[in-house]
Amino acid sequence: MAQPMMCPGCKSDIPEGVQYCSSCFLTPVPKPAADPTEPAAEVEPPAGVPTPAVAAGPSGCGDPDCVHAGVPPEPGCRHCGLRGRATAGTALRFEWGPVPVPPGRPLVVGREQSPIADRIDPARYGNVSRRHAEISSDGTSLTVTDLGSMNGTFLNDERLPAGRATPLKTGDRVRFAARLEATVTGGPE
Repeated sequence: MAQPMMCPGCKSDIPEGVQYCSSCFLTPVPKPAADPTEPAAEVEPPAGVPTPAVAAGPSGCGDPDCVHAGVPPEPGCRHCGLRGRATAGTALRFEWGPVPVPPGRPLVVGREQSPIADRIDPARYGNVSRRHAEISSDGTSLTVTDLGSMNGTFLNDERLPAGRATPLKTGDRVRFAARLEATVTGGPE
């Protein structure tokens, strides 16, 4: 049984074998699965229809002109309706509130040369190093790297080796030295 197709523009159902939407003149794309967490099934083009030169992305978008190169963003593509995969946690929640970690812009945690240095009270968190740890995001994963701190960085109470990026997930507790703690928020459990 062929996968149902739809117009990426007007979202109308396209009958099997029809190559273009009669109102938008766009090439049909596979209709998204009912459950956005399920990957879309592989689509075989009808007999006589050429296979597009652009392969479908990991999300299953088969539109060769996809503005997202076949990989829709997490909230979803307004053209094909497909949703992207959830990303790793995107922020750390400290006692004073959340601190975002944007992709490609590492967050240094420490008493100096850190965007949160003014919130780290030396009287309370004096054992946090000047440049204690770095939290990085590539848009799909979040990692913590201890920068050779004297008193260590801990993930769920396990000390991390210095210099090695360790993956994080939502709900993980990261402790910097003895008392400064943060919880990873904003992604899958």
